[in-house]
Amino acid sequence: MDALLSGERQTEVIPFSLEDAVVYYPVRHHSPVCAWHLEQVIARYNPACILVEGPENANDLIPVLTDPDTAAPVALYYAYRDDAGLLSKEEGEPESCRCYYPFLDHSPELAALRAAAARGIPAAFIDLPYAEILLATQAARGLRTREEKQSYASDQYLAHNRFQERLCEKAGLRSFEEFWEKYFETAGLDLSDEAFVRQMNTYCFLSRQNTPAVELEEDGCLAREAHMARRIQEAAARYDRVLVVAGGFHIWGLLHPGQEPPRPALPASAHAVYPMRYTMPAADALAGYASGMPSPGFYASVWTALHGDRPRQAWTDTVLDYLVRTGRRLRKDGTLISAFDETCAFQQAQMLAQLRDKPAPGLYELQDAVLSNFVKGEASLSGVEPLRVLRQLTTGQAVGRLCSGALVPPLARDFDSQCRSFRLRLEGAAQHEITLAIFSEERHRAISRFFHQTVFLDCGFAQRKKGPDLLRRRDRNLIREVWEYRWTAAVDAALIEHAVSGATLREACSTELRGRMAAAARAEQGADLLVQGFLMGIGDLADQLAGRMDELLIADGDFASLCAACASLTTLEEWQDQYGERGGYDYPALLRRCFARVLQMLPQMNTVDDHNVQKVQQACILLYQVTGREAFADQRPALLEAFERLVGQNPIHPAFHGAALGLLYGARPAWKQTIDGVVRGYLQGTRAMMLQSAAFLQGLFSTARDLLLVDDGFLRQIDALLVGLEEEDFIALLPELRLAFSYFVPMETDRIARRAAELHGARGSDLRRGAVDPADYARAEALDAWAAAHLDGPEGEDDP
Repeated sequence: MDALLSGERQTEVIPFSLEDAVVYYPVRHHSPVCAWHLEQVIARYNPACILVEGPENANDLIPVLTDPDTAAPVALYYAYRDDAGLLSKEEGEPESCRCYYPFLDHSPELAALRAAAARGIPAAFIDLPYAEILLATQAARGLRTREEKQSYASDQYLAHNRFQERLCEKAGLRSFEEFWEKYFETAGLDLSDEAFVRQMNTYCFLSRQNTPAVELEEDGCLAREAHMARRIQEAAARYDRVLVVAGGFHIWGLLHPGQEPPRPALPASAHAVYPMRYTMPAADALAGYASGMPSPGFYASVWTALHGDRPRQAWTDTVLDYLVRTGRRLRKDGTLISAFDETCAFQQAQMLAQLRDKPAPGLYELQDAVLSNFVKGEASLSGVEPLRVLRQLTTGQAVGRLCSGALVPPLARDFDSQCRSFRLRLEGAAQHEITLAIFSEERHRAISRFFHQTVFLDCGFAQRKKGPDLLRRRDRNLIREVWEYRWTAAVDAALIEHAVSGATLREACSTELRGRMAAAARAEQGADLLVQGFLMGIGDLADQLAGRMDELLIADGDFASLCAACASLTTLEEWQDQYGERGGYDYPALLRRCFARVLQMLPQMNTVDDHNVQKVQQACILLYQVTGREAFADQRPALLEAFERLVGQNPIHPAFHGAALGLLYGARPAWKQTIDGVVRGYLQGTRAMMLQSAAFLQGLFSTARDLLLVDDGFLRQIDALLVGLEEEDFIALLPELRLAFSYFVPMETDRIARRAAELHGARGSDLRRGAVDPADYARAEALDAWAAAHLDGPEGEDDP
């Protein structure tokens, strides 16, 4: 490292001496060698107090982090709701912010806290509380950037700057991570504590010199460092030996703090912090965790090896272990990897380390060795399976555990309790699948309701892969549900966020269901919420929501929305018995009220546009089906009367015209005569009418396709239309004609084709379906290639 930095001038040296009253130890988050040297520094310095960079409003949770029953990875979850409008002066929903502060076994901060607990000395976080960090940060900067997975502990200043890019270029390395592993992780084992800290301070100080001061101010760094410096001074006044563990980038700022800005008064209810379980995949830098190191499982193994019998061989032993594990997994999956391949890979990793002037192979030598020796052939999509397996192994699947008595919201405890009750597997971060017989097993139905509750709260825990979808009215012929579920850190985070809504999942869902219903603006949204409540097993809440649903039915002037609401309410009425909800709420009465509102608007739909006509058609079919059931038979006359008024209007969309006439014919066959006259008007009228005939047939066949199957005269009229069309007109009508005939099943289309052939003197038996001759297929492909060449390439090529 000294040779690499020889061209740089360091204007100031950051002191480090174990004789000082205050010792500043620089770290990179989740660095195993940083943590290893830190343990040795603590043993040599014997501090009376340890201060750690971290928001100080979590100090009460340090005993949870250091409890022997707490198993990493764990995290602190910070949340702030800007009800006072301090972050944004704009009106609207208050801004809600959150971030994670993860701790792995090899995190230097956790090593420091655990060492303090083991020695019985005080330890404390010294940074500004999370909410105050936000207030000290400019919009869209630092912790106020719009990222899905915001992390308190960010290494962006060390890893993303022009200085670091130049270093990688000078060292001939591919990335900052490879640079860090070479000069700090693998080389750090051969350095004394003082030499390692000096090297850390040199790199971090030069990184800071190459960072504009305005960025530090906008990101809140300067305000945070001033506050931490004050906390250090206060501790130094009480203890004779104070060890400060902070990000290496901040050490110079802690020694040269600016003026601390005034601290705003914040209500305690505006911000909160909770401990939570975490996972290795969530801590992976390659999965979006900006301050993490890639492949945390690999570095966790290095940390374990550092505390084993051969600490100086930790890197070599870990690389060998992962090569063997990768080979074993590949053989289990059917890939031919031999022990000789593993031996060659290990030898190559060692030789690559020598070539790259590293004391031992690391993660990047491991990856290159697997690529060279385990990938057989080209590294295409089919050939990267060894790299995928290695990636999975080096990431790790461990899930943390909190000690009993940890401050966990009741909602999260209820979630854990139900998972245990339903025997759902939460160990590891693997994905699990479960099949539920929801109509025959009460327990399975209870699990399904639990899963639906987690979906409603957007926990990211479960996802239905198969089964009846009442919300979208699909696959309702299925009798089983297939779910996939997996616990991640985001699940606990979501439960913490929703904890204000209730102590149990049912209570939280009920509270938020009422809130969403109050905020709904359309009948369709309200009916969808009723379906979700039904699936979650809280359909009894419909009594409280019915009044709001009636308001939406009256106020909503969108016919498509009202029809969608009618479809959802029909679903609820139909499925009460199957889901064991009969008697929970009078859905038929609510459906009748929705039905009446739709009938009121139906005659006004004659001018529906092309974009919405199919929705209106489907709505009319639904209404017709509803009135076909005994419980709603008394509504059929009113519906038919509305259809009669509709078809008598002019203008009317031809597709809607055909659909309404087909439904009238289905109820009263005497309408056949009227339909014949309308068909003649479309087929034999003006050219403008004739061009609307395909849309009319599409609507008619959607509701009464049997007309074409049983009436030869009707078939002759359509045949006459097609025969008499000019080619230009036929091309214009073709898309809608194809749509019109798509309502017939293959057997029916064969029957129609035979009858049409007979109208032109051919026999139906002459029509055959068969495989395409290979020679004809090859000829067609050649024609396609020739046409493409002449369209896109030079002219003059010979005909095929």
